[in-house]
Amino acid sequence: MSADLAPPPSVDAKAAMIARTERVVVARPPAEVFDYVVGGPLAAMIPVTKQLPGVSGVTPLTPGPWGGVGQRRQVHLTDGSQTTEQVLESVPGERFRYQVWDYSTAAGKPIAYALGEFLFRPFDGGRTEIVWTYAFRLRGDIFPGSLGAFGRWLMRRVFLDTAYARLMQASLAAIRNTLEGRT
Repeated sequence: MSADLAPPPSVDAKAAMIARTERVVVARPPAEVFDYVVGGPLAAMIPVTKQLPGVSGVTPLTPGPWGGVGQRRQVHLTDGSQTTEQVLESVPGERFRYQVWDYSTAAGKPIAYALGEFLFRPFDGGRTEIVWTYAFRLRGDIFPGSLGAFGRWLMRRVFLDTAYARLMQASLAAIRNTLEGRT
């Protein structure tokens, strides 16, 4: 582990990105849901789907527990590929934001980086709505990002709104099922 790692790609707040948001309501309070989503076993939360690999494990790249701002880890996928992710913001029971880059899987080649955000909204009856948004910044030098707006539309249609949507939905279902004891 090394705390002096190369910095992640710079996040350009004005850059065009493609994003998807999925939601699920869990019969647990926000603090409990936050603790599991942030600190739980990632391999149990990101399953293999028909088109995308799941998570097989993680390797911490910075000292300390995952979840603190600046924490970084490598995520190992079931197809042998990996990514790197870093915590950008962590407000217990409310919000968790992170950046992902260095996608080594074939599907990730056109991606410069991604930004993920979980919101934990209190719902009636001690329940929590998880709102998960995942946004991709495409590389401008590789198809489909090299096609500008049309490339972003294409990536949304053939990846984000299909294979990646199914992955997000399966992940939220896995989280809900574990927290509600339905595993």
